Formats: sequence, C-alpha cells, structure tokens
Amino acid sequence: MRILLVGGLVLSGFLLLAALIGLQPIQANHFSVSIASPSDPVVPVPLAETLLDPGPGLSPGVARVHPVSGDVWICRAGGATVLRGAALREIVPGFCAMSFHAQTPHWFTADGRSVVIMSGTIPIAWVNLPYTVTGGVFHPRTQLLYVTMQADPYPPISTHLAVISATSVLTIMSAPGASLPVPHPESGDLYLGVYTGTQRLWILNGTERVASLPLNGSLRFIVYHPYSRLTYVASENEMKILHGRSVSATLPVTETHEIAVDPDSERAYATHQIPDFITVLSRTEVITRIPFPHGYNPIGVIPSSGEIVVGAFFDQEIHIFSRELSRLTVIPMPVRPRFIAATPSQWVYITGKASEPGLSTDLRVLSRTTPVAEYPNGFGLGSLALSPDGKRLYALNTFEGTLYVLSGTEVLTVSHLAPWSSSILLPSKRWMTVDAGTGWVYVAHPQFPLLWILREGEWITQPLSASVSTLFSDPAHGVVWGGASDQPWLLAITGTTVHTLPIGDMPFWLPVEEIAVDPGRHYLYVRGSAQVAVFSLTNPITASFWLTTTGEVYPPRALTVQPANGLAYVGSGIGTTGTVWILEGPTRVARRTVRGVPVALGADPESGWVYVALSGTRQVAVLTGTQWAFTISLPFEPRRIWVSPWSRLTYVAGDFQIAALEGPSVRKIITTGIFPRDMVFDPVARLAILSHEGDNRLVWIEERILDRRVWLPVIMKGP
Repeated sequence: MRILLVGGLVLSGFLLLAALIGLQPIQANHFSVSIASPSDPVVPVPLAETLLDPGPGLSPGVARVHPVSGDVWICRAGGATVLRGAALREIVPGFCAMSFHAQTPHWFTADGRSVVIMSGTIPIAWVNLPYTVTGGVFHPRTQLLYVTMQADPYPPISTHLAVISATSVLTIMSAPGASLPVPHPESGDLYLGVYTGTQRLWILNGTERVASLPLNGSLRFIVYHPYSRLTYVASENEMKILHGRSVSATLPVTETHEIAVDPDSERAYATHQIPDFITVLSRTEVITRIPFPHGYNPIGVIPSSGEIVVGAFFDQEIHIFSRELSRLTVIPMPVRPRFIAATPSQWVYITGKASEPGLSTDLRVLSRTTPVAEYPNGFGLGSLALSPDGKRLYALNTFEGTLYVLSGTEVLTVSHLAPWSSSILLPSKRWMTVDAGTGWVYVAHPQFPLLWILREGEWITQPLSASVSTLFSDPAHGVVWGGASDQPWLLAITGTTVHTLPIGDMPFWLPVEEIAVDPGRHYLYVRGSAQVAVFSLTNPITASFWLTTTGEVYPPRALTVQPANGLAYVGSGIGTTGTVWILEGPTRVARRTVRGVPVALGADPESGWVYVALSGTRQVAVLTGTQWAFTISLPFEPRRIWVSPWSRLTYVAGDFQIAALEGPSVRKIITTGIFPRDMVFDPVARLAILSHEGDNRLVWIEERILDRRVWLPVIMKGP
C-alpha cells in the first residue's frame, strides 16, 4: 500500500510538471525551461497618454449634467468633453451621452441603429432598432427611454419613436418630423413635436398618446418649468403655455429661438431670431422686453442668484443680466456663442463655433458671473516624427500651427509658427517631417511659400518658389521631398538648399497629395488629385527626372510602395467599387477591382503583404504581389494604415479605435482617442506613438512580446 502511495505521488508530480510546462508560466528562482516557438507573438499594450492643449473639439454641443456625479458632458464630433467645475476631467472617445439614468451611473448613447447602455466607459448592453438613432431622453419618473430614429436620410419627416424599458423595446410608432422628446418629471407624460401635414404637439404617457394639440408654425422649443410646473411650447408664430395636458395660455410671442427658466422663481426668458429683444415672462404673462440684438441667441439662468446669461450670436458676446434685469457685464468671445448651460452649483458653460465654413471653437466656464477658464479648439494634432536617436518626439498641430517637442510624455518646448492660416478642413497630408540624416525638422503650409526648419533648437525660415502641400523624408537618398500645392513641381530639399524638379510635360492636377519612394529600384511616385507621376532617381539627386504621368488611376486616393517586390500600389475609386493599380516604375503591371474604395494602403516588407483599407465595407483586404490573399473584417470603418517596422503588426485606424493585425488575424482592438491621425515607431523602445486630430491626444503603445517560456522552481537538495 505504501509503495502504491509513493508511486502515485511520483506519477502525480510528473503529471503536474507536464501541466505546468504546457499550460502557464510560473515565476520562481529564475530557472527557465523554454518552450517558445521561433517567433513569440506580440500584442500592443497602451502605456501612457497625454492631451496637448485640450478643448471642446469640433462642433461642440449642449452641456448635460450627470444627475449622479454632477459632471458636465459636452458633446463634440467623435465623443464628449467631461468637466467638473472648471477642470477638464477627460475626453471620452467614440460616444456622447444623449441621456443619463436618473438614479444610477448608467448613460445612453447612439451607435448607428442601436442604443448602447454604458456604465462609465464600458458598454454593458445594446438595444437594436430598425432605424438610425438620432436622439433620446430618459424619463426620470417612468424609467422609460424614448428614442427618435430616422428611417431614411430624406425626407427628414421619415422619423419614428421607440419606447424602451431596460433593454426591451415596448413599442415603435411613426412620429413624422419628431423633435427631441421632453419629459414632464412629475406626471410621467412626455411632450413630442411632430408634423402630420400640420405641426402638432403629442403628449404621451408610457406608450400611449393621450393628447394631440395644434401648433401655429414649426416647433422651436419645449421646456418644463420646475417652479411654476408649467410647460412652455414655442412655435414659429405663437407660444403655448401648458399646465399638464391643458393649454393655460396662448401668447403672440413669435420667432422664438430658445427659452430658459428660473428654477427659483416664476420667471421665464425667451430669445428670438428676428425681434431685437428678450421676452420676460412670469407664468402665463409677458411682463417686459429687454432690448437685445436678434440672432440664434442661446440663454441660461443661474440657479439661486437668478442672473441671466445670454449669448449675442452675431456680435460674439456674452451678456449677463441681474434678476432685476440690469446689465452686469459683457464678455467677448472669439467665436459665435451657440449653447449655454448653468448648473445647480452655479457653474456656467458656454460653447461656441466660428461662422461657416470656419472650424474654430471655444468653451468658456464661468463661476456664476466670473470667467474662470477658457478652452479653445482642442483639435488639429496631425503629423508626428521622431528624431533619429528616438529621444525627441515632434508633434504638429496643423490647424493652429503649433509644434510640440517632447521627451517621453513631457513637453519640452512649444513653438507657434507664423504666418499660419487655419484651414476650413483638417488637412490629411503630411506637413512635417524629420531628415533622418541631420535630424532637422521641416514644416510647411500649402498657402505660404515658406519652409520652417528647426535646426539644433533654432528656427530658420526658408523662402520657396512654391507652397508645399506635403513633405516626405527619403533616408535612402538623403533628401526631403516636398510636393507643391500651386506649381507642377517636386522640391528636393537637402539642408537649406532646395532644388526644383518639374512634374512632366503635361498638366498635373494639384496639389500633390502623397509621395512614396522605392529605395531599391530608385523610383519616386507622386500622387496628385487626379494622376500619379513617376520619377527616376539618380545620383546626384538633382539630376533625377520625370518618366511618366498616368491619369487612368482617377481619382487616386492612396499610395504605397512594397520594397519586397519593387511594386507601387495606388488605390482609387468612387462610390461602392474601387481599384488597386499596381505599377513598376512607369509600367502598369496589373489592376485589381474590389468592393469598397481603397482609402489607405500599408506595406509589410517582411511578409510582402500590402494591406488595403476599404471604405464602406468595414474590411481590410490584403494583396501579395498582384493577387488578393485574404480579407479581414473589422468592427469599424478603416481610415488609415501603418505597419510597425519591428513587430510587423499592422495598425488600422477607425474613428476612435485601432485594430492591430498580424497577417489574417486581429490581434487586438484598442479604443485610443478621437480621429487617429498619424503613427510613428520607436524600434529601440519598441513603442508605437499615435496622434489624434479630434482631441489632440498622444498615446504611447508598447509592442510587448508574449513570452511563452515557463519558469520552474529549482529544487535544492539537502546534505
């Protein structure tokens, strides 16, 4: 029996040892047994991030107060800005809250034809719907979520309303031209403007329509007054004041833009699009009017103090009035005020945007009537570059003309370049690069014939014969290439010397969008707005010459070179079908048609694969040579592609996520920031660094080896 027991223990020990070797790594005493394959897998792991001059972002919207945390959420293109008091706490990529749960940290957002229920930054449930979600509100009394949906892009009246309890859809009803629903917090009713041949106000209770009232003209605004318990409904030609479901008064108040109520009195205030005044109401009566310039003027009332904050839209000013209606102060804004929100803690948030087609935005924070913080713009971060030794990171805000120099995550210097012009569209081209030989930094702007050169910490401004729309560093030939935006030229830049190479003997459609070089066969490819030109590079580089220009690739959208086979790949297309053109110098080798438009290309020289981002498909297709190899499905639309020179991971960016691909497999998907823009790689530190043009965010990602080795304890024998 003893022999059996000892034998069983020995056998169990061997089985345990085998299990340890086969299943998991164990750290002990630094004695290792390696069972790794020749190539250990690599995964991207976010290490750090920083926001460079954060702000409200593109198209900031109305502020909403979280009923549990008290944080203020301001929607922006691609996500939300979250503030507490005057401090900007975080920028949430991907989603903005369309409504909050009244008793829990949960909030609701839209994702196409779904409502996503969030807890913090984690999605916990999806409610799928038949149409695109356009808005919604959570009713604090009935705990129902009312969601408006758009069936077709046009006409705008093709809207529906879904009523959701928890994750169950109770009903879906047609609600033509539906406005944003407004709950009555005490009765459980809900107000909704619709258009059924004439404008009407529906009153719902639960899933049932309990009343329908006619309106005179298009609906402008609905607001519930918590002090008087009245509901103000402003249409184009009148204002109805409701007590519950019945109309208490109809006033000849016209062209209302917005209404704000004083939560501590019976007052209400209305701004107007045409009349030059503010209407002051007490319950159902107009008691006075304050002269004020007309416009799309936002308005808010500060709780407790009763001060009125009004934005003068066209004058770009903020006016503050006392409860006694005397003007206290006027605060100028650099842009037009659009939204005003005053919180119970007397913080006031004002968002604004420049007149069309400008992109500039601004966020002002007041403590009652005192300005305490301002956050301008907060977007535009674009091109990145590393110094040759990897110790310095250069990041260019292409909207504001600001160059940041960083060591690690620390900002060392900030340079504001002048002259600079803010574009009406965020640029997609590379305006900054580093010469890999000298370490000099080059910055260009497509509207100015200038080149800014950062040489050993000192700036040099170099006049040019043409404005430059894109820059490309070519270490194989010791030159920086510049593509002209207003002349059919290619600029060869060495140090501060600039040589001009004409792009052919035929018209070339400008600007130059992208440049790629084949270092082995010495071809240079230039993508314009309608053609691709090919150069032969020589020594000296100034003797390089144009070979051909092809227009059959119209319209070219992406360009890359695969050094492994010496082929250039050009993506083109319009609509739902695209083409990848394959060139070898001036010769067209092949063309491959694909579903979706190729909007980005990336080449892995180790495997020979060429990755193709296909817009409209949520897919990346992969070519090897001239043949399609495989297709990878993604949970988002692909926008950009980069290939790591060390790990060979391929990064595909969407609007707020990146996918790390290894061949046909998706290694990992990471939510990083709003609108990823550029990526550079530090092969020594094994880092990928990603910029985001939507929120000025930098993210450092470690390309970490998953070590398959197993650590086993060393058993020490006694004497």
